[in-house]
Amino acid sequence: MEKKEKHYSLLKGALIFIIIAFILTWIIPAGGYGSSGYTQTGMARLGIYDIAYNIYYAVSFGVDKIILLLAIGALYGLLSRTQGYERIVSGIAGKIKHKKIAVVAFSVVIAALTSLLTQTFVVLIFIPFIISILNRMKLDKMTILATTFGSMLVGIMGATYGTDGLYWFNYYLGYTLEFPFNAPALLVRAGILVIGLILFNFFTITHMNKVDEKAPSVDLFAVTVSEDNVKKTKSMIPIIIIGILILAISILGFMDWDGNFGVNTFNDFHEFLTEDIKIEASDTTNDFYVFQDLLGSGMKAFGSWDNVTITAVLVIFIGILALCYRFKLKDLFESIISGIKKMILPIACIAGAYLLMIVVYQSTYVATIVNRILTLTDTFNIATMTLSSLILNIFHTDLGFTGWVMGAYLPVEYVDYINPVYVMFTSLYGFVQFFIPTSMILGIGLVLLKIKYGEWLKYIWRFLLGMFICLLIIFILMAII
Repeated sequence: MEKKEKHYSLLKGALIFIIIAFILTWIIPAGGYGSSGYTQTGMARLGIYDIAYNIYYAVSFGVDKIILLLAIGALYGLLSRTQGYERIVSGIAGKIKHKKIAVVAFSVVIAALTSLLTQTFVVLIFIPFIISILNRMKLDKMTILATTFGSMLVGIMGATYGTDGLYWFNYYLGYTLEFPFNAPALLVRAGILVIGLILFNFFTITHMNKVDEKAPSVDLFAVTVSEDNVKKTKSMIPIIIIGILILAISILGFMDWDGNFGVNTFNDFHEFLTEDIKIEASDTTNDFYVFQDLLGSGMKAFGSWDNVTITAVLVIFIGILALCYRFKLKDLFESIISGIKKMILPIACIAGAYLLMIVVYQSTYVATIVNRILTLTDTFNIATMTLSSLILNIFHTDLGFTGWVMGAYLPVEYVDYINPVYVMFTSLYGFVQFFIPTSMILGIGLVLLKIKYGEWLKYIWRFLLGMFICLLIIFILMAII
């Protein structure tokens, strides 16, 4: 029973949460917000057919994240069969003399990347590698979870230019983040990132001081190299080169250079590469566009990449590594399959999170709940707005969906308070991801590292309490200044 609890307590919690959301479609009428305010549209009950339809819809909605997870599993499944990867991981861990400084450094880098890059899941590419290093440093599972997945959650809470859903939230609210800080709330959110990192790492270090040195650790992809493969997979050079390329490509591809910083260089280069370089034919309709045809018409400029694009890149690098280390076809398939198997439960976390969102999308009763709360006061109120934001973010899973529901209303009704409102919704979205059972990043971390949901809540509640107080103070100061 203990073993099952470790694996499935979070998924059970998510299922209960989804069932409650489904039942509420029979109790609370649906509604919607427009620029003129709230309109009730009547009951939108979901039936038996809708269960199957919503599951299909949820999986299709998260398919880009699912295939990226599978590619990450395949990549590390392959790396775990090479001696070179073990040499790199052990070498880095062996050179780290101060564990606490290393933990804080990893945390800052992970949170900063999550806060800046337009897609949260791209950061997951590097998490198994960091986990392996932390494992070689003999750190316990909770410290590893906090340093990796926990730091990603800090980055989501302190989102500046990046994270999933922020683009669409900005779009529906008519908000811009273009450099240099046209949105005053951007600096405040950067401050929330810093405060979150300081407070979060304080509790991480406190935990490290208390934990037993013999506490169990974990490694997602333990290296197992057969004797006949040790020599041919010993070189570190292919892995180092591809690792650096993946990091560079991720930063270039997922930083919105044009939209956030007004940098058009990559768009202009992409246009030149795909449209200007061609071999002309007698019939212009048959012109051979060299890079466009070779890369595919769906290839996007740096700064506007998505999860599908980086997945394709990972697949190419997997093939290159297989060739470099002369993997037999059978060994290649075995390593890839072993890595993919580790991603089955994380995929269930993604499906569960989107299933919740699809339920409330089919029956928008959350808008009705929020309307009841907001109308308790005639003007902007910190308490009602904070509670409304918490409820919306708990049920919606995706910040962009919250923008779709509220985006036409908030800038009109709260035009004089749009900056504190904006910060409330974006920061509280990240805040609730620390504890709701349908949090994708949290869920993936818990099931991969085999940590109980209850153990995480016991670990994180002090941080949540302190961070919530800090956020309330920030909201109040923004409202009165």
